[in-house]
Amino acid sequence: MSILLEEREKRAVTSGAERQVLFEDDKTRITFWRFPPDTETGWHKHTHDYVTIQQSGGQLKLEDREGNIKIIDYVDGKAAAYKAPIEHNAKNISNEEVRVTEIEYKT
Repeated sequence: MSILLEEREKRAVTSGAERQVLFEDDKTRITFWRFPPDTETGWHKHTHDYVTIQQSGGQLKLEDREGNIKIIDYVDGKAAAYKAPIEHNAKNISNEEVRVTEIEYKT
């Protein structure tokens, strides 16, 4: 069973990954994520397009419901854009903490 992003966002800690909402209004939500080694978000669905800004090194493994796996090599300062809907689990597979800021566009 997947958790909608909005439901997941109500929790400060998911499956070990920690989140902090830095700003939110009716158009935008900005969240800082911290993934200690071997932690993950748990399954969730993004219903809004979003941008991420990497703030560390390390690697995240993104797995979708069909079993497709994408490994993201983190580089401090790198940005990437994603188009909703996306349903996945994100897991830190590196030996270092992964940090990322996520900017969601609600409109």
